[in-house]
Amino acid sequence: MEIGVYDGDNAVDMVKAAKEASPGGIVEYYGFDYFTSYSEAEVYSKLKETGCVYQLFKGDSLETLPRVVDSLPVMDLVFIDGGKSYQEAQSDWECTQRLVHEGSAVFVHNYDFGGVHKMVNGVSRKEYDVEIIRESYEGLVARIGLRKI
Repeated sequence: MEIGVYDGDNAVDMVKAAKEASPGGIVEYYGFDYFTSYSEAEVYSKLKETGCVYQLFKGDSLETLPRVVDSLPVMDLVFIDGGKSYQEAQSDWECTQRLVHEGSAVFVHNYDFGGVHKMVNGVSRKEYDVEIIRESYEGLVARIGLRKI
């Protein structure tokens, strides 16, 4: 699942990585975005070429994600790159928590933005392992996973 699809290139990379990790398995992709910079049609076209099962949700993730979260499957990988305000980042995280399992990895882009930083710093360290990664081309990214019991 990706919150903040933009042009769909990251979506394609995520699908390719999932196919490599699980050869022959069915890969599902769920994307949330306003689709103002790039159209849904452009992203649909890119995803169609990958052969994955996909569904895109157009609009503000503050509205779209809470509306559909209970109908989504458990996710192995989530990339949160949506709104940068605390309210947006927190809402995306609250919904995402309902979809993760012990083997899930959640990556949160733009940890260096104030609202995202505050959200990540508020993640329970009793329940989740949190690691801040510095990517030279991406800035600071947080990796969140359920703490192993």
